Amino acid sequence: MKTIIHKRERVYMTNNKWKRVTTTFLTISAIIVLIAMSPLNRDIIMEDVLYSSIVWVESKGNANAKSKDGSVGIIQIKPVMVKEVNRICKIKGIDKRFTLTDRRNPSKSSEMFWIYQEFYNPTINRDSLSKEDMEIMSRKWNGGPEGHKKKATRKYWKKVSNRVVIELEERNLAKI
Repeated sequence: MKTIIHKRERVYMTNNKWKRVTTTFLTISAIIVLIAMSPLNRDIIMEDVLYSSIVWVESKGNANAKSKDGSVGIIQIKPVMVKEVNRICKIKGIDKRFTLTDRRNPSKSSEMFWIYQEFYNPTINRDSLSKEDMEIMSRKWNGGPEGHKKKATRKYWKKVSNRVVIELEERNLAKI
């Protein structure tokens, strides 16, 4: 049995298809415009700028970087740091465990960095990072939980701080 579609029905079906396509296109366009017009979230930017700056200072973004002291990856994680982050996860009830291989994984390195930071900087609000907060976080990353008090970590902060300025300029955000 052959179904016959009249000319009017074909036109209706074609028009209906184009209405769906047009509606979808307009919806997606509206979402893109809303995202583009929303104000920049300074706090997320500063968090990202800090992390990117530390990555640059530590390895220039090379996930396979390795130093003489056994540090590996984009943020140069030592085996003792993996052990410490796993200890923190256990204390905090975080259902994660990291391996030495994870140091070469940029995503897992980032997770370890932020778990460490949140544990050793409980009073710092990542939603409103100041330059002072960034200094404390950087110096603790370089010198351990008391690193922000060590004279030896000042030079490291200087390098990170200089890179923060460059990162902000490259993103056209120097005025933030």
